[in-house]
Amino acid sequence: MPTLKDVADLSGVTVTTVSRMLNNKVNVSDKTKRKIYEAMKALNYTPNEVARSLIMQKSNVIGLIVPSAKNFFFAEVIHYIEEFVSAHQYKLLLCVSDLNREKENEYFTMLNANRVSGVILASRTQDVETFINFKAPILTLERTLSDSIPSISSDSYAGASLVATHLVESGCKNLAYIGVSPELEMEGNKRLSGFRDTLKNNAVDDPVVINATERSFIGNDYKAVVDALFRDFPRVDGVFTSNEVIALQIIQHAQKNCIAIPDRLKVVGYDDTTLSSLCAPPLTSVRQPILEMCKAAVENIIMLSEGKTVPSKVVFPASLIVRGSSR
Repeated sequence: MPTLKDVADLSGVTVTTVSRMLNNKVNVSDKTKRKIYEAMKALNYTPNEVARSLIMQKSNVIGLIVPSAKNFFFAEVIHYIEEFVSAHQYKLLLCVSDLNREKENEYFTMLNANRVSGVILASRTQDVETFINFKAPILTLERTLSDSIPSISSDSYAGASLVATHLVESGCKNLAYIGVSPELEMEGNKRLSGFRDTLKNNAVDDPVVINATERSFIGNDYKAVVDALFRDFPRVDGVFTSNEVIALQIIQHAQKNCIAIPDRLKVVGYDDTTLSSLCAPPLTSVRQPILEMCKAAVENIIMLSEGKTVPSKVVFPASLIVRGSSR
C-alpha cells in the first residue's frame, strides 16, 4: 500500500509539503499541486481520512439533517447541498430524521463522533438543547433558532403576502390556508401570518386555517386533510398551501369532484419545485430561490468551520409565479 512518503518521493517534494497541501495548512503552488496529484494518481494513493481528521480535529465532511427525503423541497435541498459541498472538495453526510427526536439525537452523536466540519440543519426539531453544546458549527436552513446560530431562509412572510394580494385581486372572497403544524416556531409558518395580515389589510375575512399533521408531512399524504376542507367548507373559492404536495392533492380532489380550476377554485402552493409546471393545470406557486439558498448555506458553513464570521441571518426574497391554477 503506497504511503505519503512514496507520494513525496515521486513528486519530488517533502513529506511535509504533501501533508500540508492535503490538510490545507499552507498555500502550495499550482505546479506543485499538479505534481502531487499526478503522483497520487500514479500510485493509486488515497489519503487516510480517519488519521487526517484526528490530526486536524475535524474531517472534510459536512452533515445535513433534513426531516424528509420524500418532500420535493427537501429533495432539491439535498441535491443542491451535495453539489456545492462536492464542489468545495468536501463530502456530505446525509441524515433523514423523519421528525423523530430520538433519531435526531443519535444523528448528532454520530456527527460529533465523526468530527464533521459543520452541520446544516434543515430539520423541524424544537429540541434546541440537543445541539446547543455541539462541537462543530451549525447553520440552519429555513428556520431560525437564535442569534448565535446563523440561518439561511427565504422571506416567507412577503411570499405569502404576494399570494393574498393575488387571490384578492382575482376575486376570491372565501379563502383557506393549509399548513403543516402552523403552531411551531418555524420560518415557514410566517406564511400564515403574511397571508392573514394582507387579507386583513384588504378588508377580506380571515381565512379558514387547516392544520396538516406532521404524519401527513412525512407520508406526503394529505388526502384526509383535503377531503375535510371541502366537506366542512364547501364555499371556499381560493386555497393557499404551505407546500406544493398539498396543492397538487387539492387539484386532484377538484378534478375528481368536478370543481373547475381556476374558474370555481383557485389554488396556490409554495416552493416552486419542478412539480409546479408539470401538473395540469400548472400550479401557481411562491418561488423560493432554493439553489441560491443552498449555495449560501454551504459557503457559510465552510467559513464557520474555518473560524470566519458570517451574517447571523441571510434572507432571500420570494416571488410569485402565476400559472393556470389561479389565472
